[in-house]
Amino acid sequence: MAQSGTSNAPRETYVTSVHSTEYSYTWIIRNFEAWHKKQGGPQDSPQFPSGLQEEVKWILTVRPLATEDELFLSLHLELVSSDLAQGNLEATCEITVTTTNGFNSVMGPYKYNFPLNENWGWDRLLKKDNLLKNAKPTDELIIKCKITANGRLVNETLNNQFEPLPSSLSKDLKTLVGFDSKFGDVTILVAGQRFPAHKCILSARSSVFSAMFEHQMQETIENCVSIDDIEPPVFEALLRFIYTDELDSLETMAHALYKAADRYDIPTLKSHCRCHILEKLSSETAAQTLMLADLYSDLEMKKHVLQFLSGSVAAKVTETDGWKEMVRACPHLVDETIRAMASQLMSRRERKAFRI
Repeated sequence: MAQSGTSNAPRETYVTSVHSTEYSYTWIIRNFEAWHKKQGGPQDSPQFPSGLQEEVKWILTVRPLATEDELFLSLHLELVSSDLAQGNLEATCEITVTTTNGFNSVMGPYKYNFPLNENWGWDRLLKKDNLLKNAKPTDELIIKCKITANGRLVNETLNNQFEPLPSSLSKDLKTLVGFDSKFGDVTILVAGQRFPAHKCILSARSSVFSAMFEHQMQETIENCVSIDDIEPPVFEALLRFIYTDELDSLETMAHALYKAADRYDIPTLKSHCRCHILEKLSSETAAQTLMLADLYSDLEMKKHVLQFLSGSVAAKVTETDGWKEMVRACPHLVDETIRAMASQLMSRRERKAFRI
């Protein structure tokens, strides 16, 4: 019986769960055309996963000439070892066939109850001639197999021992941010507003601030630095992130904070802004985001936006004010967008022809 008046007593938690295991296997067939001619019959992969302690193991079997139809390549999956004493292993399987020239075909995911030592798969996976064609010029075929197996029910009791209090670092440092902050050793002047701050914290978080305070400029000697390339609300949000890693203004100033994070070399903040901008990407914001990515040489963001513009939203984007601004200020981006659209259209036609 628990005694009254105690604190942080040990706790017990009873957990019931289904343990699932994910297996990923990649098979690369190089010199695919030569392999296809030489192999003729079926070829098995090694058992995977390869670890000796693994109880569940699988095998992939590829036939360059399918038994049902020699115009096709076939692929089968077999469960060769299981940790279940009896019964089938329920699993979901997904197969992806790709080539280095951009061809990609996905089969599944399919759910199946795998009996032991019985194969399952595709007798007519893909057309042999199309595979040979699409494997060029590198002559390489990549088969990826992803399996998610549902195992047995597991019941366990967790004994939670004494736990420490959660960290208060972020909360404590937040008291150092603001117009009434005490003990600051530098003042940042932004458009007439004064922000007390601490050189050691700013320098630890930003190489730009570190370099600024390291040089004995008149401003640093007087412990007052004037900044004119950022708006006060944006700088306040920047300062709050520097001290606490907290962000509560991305909805209204993600683009401005992205620029500030780049200017003051705070890659974590820049990453948060990038993720938010791309998550909220729409026909209204696409052109503006593409210009931002181009201005700051953010190749990943630029690639993502160009892919977005190559989809069904293209017509809507060209009607926005952002697109009109891009046409006027960044005509080279208009050319890149058109090329991306054309490339995507060509890829769709090739995939359609391949399926036929």
